[in-house]
Amino acid sequence: MSILLLNKDKGMTSFYALKQAQKNLGFSKAGHGGTLDPLATGLLPIFFEQSTKFLQYFNTESKEYIAEYIFGISSNTEDISGILTYKDYEEEPTKDQLCKTLDSFLGEQTQVPPKFSAKKINGIPMYKLARKGEEFDRKEQKINIHEINLLEYEFPRFKIKVCCSKGTYIRTLGVDIGKRLNQSVSLCELQRTKFGHLNLDDSISLSELKNLDKNQKMQYVRRVEEILIDIPQVEIRSSEVKKFQNGCQLEAREIEKTGKHFIFYKKELLGLGLVDNELHINPLKVLTKGEKKENELK
Repeated sequence: MSILLLNKDKGMTSFYALKQAQKNLGFSKAGHGGTLDPLATGLLPIFFEQSTKFLQYFNTESKEYIAEYIFGISSNTEDISGILTYKDYEEEPTKDQLCKTLDSFLGEQTQVPPKFSAKKINGIPMYKLARKGEEFDRKEQKINIHEINLLEYEFPRFKIKVCCSKGTYIRTLGVDIGKRLNQSVSLCELQRTKFGHLNLDDSISLSELKNLDKNQKMQYVRRVEEILIDIPQVEIRSSEVKKFQNGCQLEAREIEKTGKHFIFYKKELLGLGLVDNELHINPLKVLTKGEKKENELK
C-alpha cells in the first residue's frame, strides 16, 4: 500500500506531477489528493495501486499555505498567470490596516469560487467554460479560516500564512483581502506546507526522487494506514480472512466504536470495514489478491 508525499514543482499541473512520480516509481495506477494549480508548489499526496481505493477517505479538512500577493494588479484568473490589468495611483495600505483586514477573515466565511477553477457546473469544470467565454453562475460556498498571519510586507507585495478548510481558494482570498482595502490584488506565489497532519518537511521533489536508488526511494513511500491515521485498526482471526475477502459480515470483538476501521490479519492490511451499531464488521473496500507487492519498485 504505497503513498508518496510529493513536493510539487512550480509550472506543472498536479496530473503531470502524478504521472512523472508514477513513472519514476514504476507503479501502474495512481491518484492524488488535493489539486494544486501549476503556479503552486508544495505538498501533493499521491496514492498508488490499491491505495487509490482509499482516496475518498483522505481527510482534507485542514490545509496550510504560504501565499504571496501583489497590490495594483487584477487578473481574470486571480493570479499572475492570467490576463493582467495594472492599476496605478492606488493608495498604499499601512501594515496595521493590512493586519486588521487579515484578522477580519478569521472564522467562517463565504467565498465565490474563481471562474478559472476545477469546480464543476453540470459536470463541466468551470475553467473550460471560462476559456470558451461562456457566462455562468458561481454559487457562494462556506469556508473556514482557522489562522491567518502576515509574514512579510513591502508594498506592493505581501506574504501570509493561512490555515484553512477544504474548498478554500487562496487566489480568491487575496482578491477579497484587496476588496476590503479598496485595492486590486493578484496571487503571485503559493506553497502548500501542510495537508491535515502531513507536513512538507516529509515530502520529496521529482528531481530529488530521480537521483535516488531503489532502496532510497522506498524511504519516501508510506503505507496507507500511516497517512489515514484517523481510521482505527482491528485485527481479525485466520478463520475470518476469507470471509472478509468474500464480502461477508463479521462479528466485531473488543470494538466499542462504530464507523470505518482498517482490517488487519497478522499486520497485513486486508481492507476497510464498517462497524455498525450491532458491532458487525461490514466490508467496504477489499484489497485484491494476486497483485504485485506494492512496496517493491520495478
